[in-house]
Amino acid sequence: MKTLLNIIALVLISVAGIAQQNAQFGQYIFNQLIINPAYAGTKGEINFQGIYSSQWTGLEGSPTTQSISIEGPVSNSMGLGVHMINDQIGAQAQRSLFGSYAYKLRLGQNIRLSLGISAGASYFLLDGSKLLMQNEIDPAIPINQVNTYRFDSKVGAFLYGKKFYAGFSVSDLTANTLSSQDLLVTGQASHYYITSGYIIKLSPSLRFKPSFMIKEDFKAPTNIDLSGFLLYNNRFWLGASVRTGARIFNTKELDNSLKNRDALLFMTEINITDNFRIGYAYTLTLSSLKDYPGHEVLLGYYISKKAKTKMFTPRYF
Repeated sequence: MKTLLNIIALVLISVAGIAQQNAQFGQYIFNQLIINPAYAGTKGEINFQGIYSSQWTGLEGSPTTQSISIEGPVSNSMGLGVHMINDQIGAQAQRSLFGSYAYKLRLGQNIRLSLGISAGASYFLLDGSKLLMQNEIDPAIPINQVNTYRFDSKVGAFLYGKKFYAGFSVSDLTANTLSSQDLLVTGQASHYYITSGYIIKLSPSLRFKPSFMIKEDFKAPTNIDLSGFLLYNNRFWLGASVRTGARIFNTKELDNSLKNRDALLFMTEINITDNFRIGYAYTLTLSSLKDYPGHEVLLGYYISKKAKTKMFTPRYF
């Protein structure tokens, strides 16, 4: 088991590593500031959110991620947000802090286009004492902790109305201009996100929300999430996602043995009050790691700018 985890850790920190590096969240659907800075302020309310995610629970050294964010409008045309993340896998950790700014353009009576930019820094840490070495004097593996900082930025666009949204964003903008100075910290890769969703009214108390997300870094299989949610009485969400990988781009570094299937996610979110909500996601991996499920808990709280103020966009996305 430890040998397997050490191999995973070394792959993740190598310059030639091909794994998609940005942390994955099943419940990004309910706060897309995680992937798109243009999302800031689009709900029309101040939105606090915290997420705890454990992937492959029970496997020693498996990924765990914590995220805290706050976003909201500062005027009818501008939004601000702050996003913090702590991502840990085996001996490697990444801690990031980003600030986001978004400007909203009115394209119609009920349609807005938000354009956003985000800037921040990431702290990378590798604890060599957690790695097992075949050769105890291997100069490529540190004996103690090593760390480095990197500044980076994101951009995005978010088109939305009362019943739909569509977004495009790019993270790690400077990834292609900054190279790793040694073998201990992986070179970053730019990530591209395309998202969209729509609300369908099935009855006065029931709505259906299909959505998708495509994530691409041109170094690993394209990640595709297909989701469907039911909303009952504007209080109770219940849904599922299929996460799959596809070789849309013919990347030579990819192993032909990679499977397209990845995972099934089952999610629920409950609006306990008009301001407080809680969500949970269960991940069933469709691979050799199927015996290690994933768990994700979300806590969110809204603060309205004014009492009895109706949001331009309901909390459908």
